[in-house]
Amino acid sequence: MDDVSRENPGNTSEVAMFTMSKPKNHNVVWALLALIASLMVSNMIYQIQLADAITSQSASTFGIFVLIALTIVPYGAAYYLFKRFIDPINNVMNAGGKASPFFRFTHRLLQFAFYYNGAILGLTIIQVITQSGFLVGLTVLLLQANTLLIALIFVYLGYKFLSWYRSVRDIVILVFAATFLCITIGTVLSNWGQTVFFLLENPTRFEGEHKLPDSADGSGYFQTDNTRLNPQLGSLFLASQFFLRISFVLYWIGTAILLRKYSKSLGKLRYWILVITPVAAFAAGSVFDAANLGTQLIRGLVLPTSTLIGGILFALIFITISRSLGKSDRHDSLSAFLTMSAFGIILLLVTNTPPNNLAYWIHIPYPPFANVVWSFVGFAAYLYSFGLFFTTISISHDARLRKEIHSFTSEEAAMLHKLGSTQMKQEIQKRVVKVSKEQEALLKANTGVEQHLSDSEIQDYVKEVMDEVQKISKK
Repeated sequence: MDDVSRENPGNTSEVAMFTMSKPKNHNVVWALLALIASLMVSNMIYQIQLADAITSQSASTFGIFVLIALTIVPYGAAYYLFKRFIDPINNVMNAGGKASPFFRFTHRLLQFAFYYNGAILGLTIIQVITQSGFLVGLTVLLLQANTLLIALIFVYLGYKFLSWYRSVRDIVILVFAATFLCITIGTVLSNWGQTVFFLLENPTRFEGEHKLPDSADGSGYFQTDNTRLNPQLGSLFLASQFFLRISFVLYWIGTAILLRKYSKSLGKLRYWILVITPVAAFAAGSVFDAANLGTQLIRGLVLPTSTLIGGILFALIFITISRSLGKSDRHDSLSAFLTMSAFGIILLLVTNTPPNNLAYWIHIPYPPFANVVWSFVGFAAYLYSFGLFFTTISISHDARLRKEIHSFTSEEAAMLHKLGSTQMKQEIQKRVVKVSKEQEALLKANTGVEQHLSDSEIQDYVKEVMDEVQKISKK
């Protein structure tokens, strides 16, 4: 990776392309899949625990062993991702001191959150093993670093998108700015609001195994006393969920518009099926939960399952478009960002599915499988936000550059037809270089990201434009 950095220290896309495309680094994809799968298992166990279905089994020695295993696997996968994916991208961005200080700061904050959450989880597991319980305050502490990371990243990127929108007036950029800000409001409102309630109410709360009373329905039947302690906290949680649901809708709208230009290569019908099905899956699970259909256990399993399916279908849009792109330096770098966005959205939805309204359950599920999931919220937000950020920059930069080139060829069509192909190519190439520098300066000023076109990328643009000019001339 050091060789890659020295060859092109200013181009972030090179390291992303290198990381995701080399055969030996396919392990990065496997690490992401291991991370998502293990967190989803913990998520499902937590949902079953909420329904009081496996209280004795999860609190047994075997249950604690499963908790430890489901902590080691995602942390091992995430550590691998740090070394093979996140750190190399950060190193290339920082080469030559060209990157924004914000990118360096958020990378350090992500590292801090990773080890901080690992330490909190370690303390929690030690308590579970030695005291058959855990301090709920440790869980509250676990959420703080993630919330801080999300707030800083999403507010900053939302601000950058708004600044960029004022220059380019692209509706997609405005929609994604609103998406980042809604996620920030929902996350901060939920976490810090209930944290205040928790500190005022019972900051020394200790949770252990919940002993179910005998009943005619059996000890595994959902106990109706596991309700919320404070109606105000319930209202706060619903308010936070409103903002998070709005952000999902905005993200869907922005994604549909951003990637619409690739619908021709996929086929419009296929493209819109890919775009609509994630929202349908997510909506089905939300309606099922809101309408209180079925038992608590069924609702608890349906919602995370529908969310995971929605995330996978969303990811399928990015991955399908990534695979439909031609082979070129420009397309390879965009493909890497699309892949990052795909895994980021799945991970973000999985880590946000367990309701973190733990401060007001009468009986908090023990052992705390949800803590493992929540510890990766910041990690998921980092992948999602920067994957989407760089994808949007790449596609928008590409679209605006192509628009400028097409405008030039239309104005100079008569002259270009008279010139030979070599002269035509030289004229277009000069225009591409000029427009590219203008767009790069604008991009750097508004987003803090440098994105230089290589000689091969310029040649790709010129070839595409010449092919289109020739098609027009034959009509």
